[in-house]
Amino acid sequence: MKDVKYCYLQVRPQSTLDRVVSIQENNMFDGEYIRLRRLQEDDIPVILPAWNDYGLRQYLASPLPSTRNDLAKFIESTNDAFEKRKRFVFGIETLESGELIGLISLEDVSWISRHGFVGMFAIFNDEYRGKGYGRDAMIVLLDIAFSVLDLHNVSLWVGDFNDHAIALYTKIGFSRCGTLREMAFRNGKRYDVVIMDILKPEFAGKYGTLPKKGAV
Repeated sequence: MKDVKYCYLQVRPQSTLDRVVSIQENNMFDGEYIRLRRLQEDDIPVILPAWNDYGLRQYLASPLPSTRNDLAKFIESTNDAFEKRKRFVFGIETLESGELIGLISLEDVSWISRHGFVGMFAIFNDEYRGKGYGRDAMIVLLDIAFSVLDLHNVSLWVGDFNDHAIALYTKIGFSRCGTLREMAFRNGKRYDVVIMDILKPEFAGKYGTLPKKGAV
């Protein structure tokens, strides 16, 4: 739901750079049901049908359709941004089958204030909605933000018409912290956008630090 982008050009401590490099090399983080991994070009045939499903896209920043070429450019640009530590876009795949079932991202990271923004979060098919996959993906992303990148605050925007998402974020541990009035326009109507966030101590108190393969 977020359309405004910000650019941060801060110098980060070496320890943070090392953590980001470890994400690039390791490439995967496991939860209870899913793992987060980098995107690749052969994901396009899986993403494209979902990305052109209005039932899904109406909940995202843009409800407009995409082409295969659009997605190829998207994957190339997101991986470039990942390597430059500007934006971290992950594919969500199941541990059981390795099937790609969604996308999630951490964006607009401020390395001085130590905060980031959940810019994209989508589970493609009804088959995987309401069964814990999305909740697991968000928890793993937050663990990366707090225990790997050492952020202090992670926030998100959600249209107030998306009751299911608001309930999920609240259950995970996000709190409402503001409202952008009539900012969203969908299906001929205007809606408020709810701002929600979670702090590192709040996440740690509820989930601790998730185990990671090969961690010391």
